[in-house]
Amino acid sequence: MFAKSALLLSAVTTVLALSTRYPLDANGRLVIREDAPSDQDLLNSCPGGPGSSNVEKADRCTLINIKENPNTRTFVVLGDPQLNCGGATDNVTVQLGGSQTVTQTTSVNADLGIDIEGIKIGGGASTSDSTANTVSKTITFAIPPGKQAVFVAGTAQKSETGNVQVNYGDRQFGHFIWFTGATITRLTPIADDVVFDVHESDCGTDPRANLG
Repeated sequence: MFAKSALLLSAVTTVLALSTRYPLDANGRLVIREDAPSDQDLLNSCPGGPGSSNVEKADRCTLINIKENPNTRTFVVLGDPQLNCGGATDNVTVQLGGSQTVTQTTSVNADLGIDIEGIKIGGGASTSDSTANTVSKTITFAIPPGKQAVFVAGTAQKSETGNVQVNYGDRQFGHFIWFTGATITRLTPIADDVVFDVHESDCGTDPRANLG
């Protein structure tokens, strides 16, 4: 009985502490204070980011409140396009393919004007999956007259959306920990889920267009 009471008291104390540090509105959402750092300040201060003049460099940034979205598939070109556009009437047999690296990508789901390329945000899939996957393959293919062809690889990517928790070594605007109001979406390649295809198009068009 005592253990259950202690556990309940601990939970209530934690909730009260969070609501004091991060006040909630009537709908239970975090209230953004006027003296709080902006989302741009927070994300720019993450490891790998350009930094901010308003806050110090963060010790770490972590994806929280994670919502898993349906997987997506990103197609990339392997090697150079090959052509049969010289007026020939027969197929031309060529080698198609090469290698390409698909990396983890992160985007901000708000019009903040923030370029977060290179920013390191832990948590979620990045803790268990590789953040890059190199695909490599070549094939022999016969291109019909008047056509061009390129070999493509489609890598499945795990899609996650969440807020970012930013931890600082010193207090920033009164706190060691801040959270972004804006959410980010991160795509992490799944190494063992890759499909390959030949993309054919008419001569004179962009052979790399409309791959997926």
